[in-house]
Amino acid sequence: MIRAAAGMLQKWSSAMKSALIGVIAVLLSVETAAAQQDDPRMPAGPNRALVIKTCIGCHALSNLYSTVGRTREGWNRVLDDMTNYGMNVTTQERGQILEYLATALRP
Repeated sequence: MIRAAAGMLQKWSSAMKSALIGVIAVLLSVETAAAQQDDPRMPAGPNRALVIKTCIGCHALSNLYSTVGRTREGWNRVLDDMTNYGMNVTTQERGQILEYLATALRP
């Protein structure tokens, strides 16, 4: 069975192999994101869903828990860094994210 599968993979073009790897990566990232959607460690509060949706686009929510206790200014600097890394949110969304982080994950 394994040899048959290996033989089939050898016949696939590199484009087909790349497409298969891409599909698998997307499925795994969607599954991981869905598992983090309702993480109980994220305190309830306004804009919680926006924060989760935005943050899991680039990293695990555990990155937030390891930085709990930042001041509003500290979280503002983090959001500046995330924007430099490619976080794409509107000015209004950024304000909502900052409000949640500074309130729910404060010192």
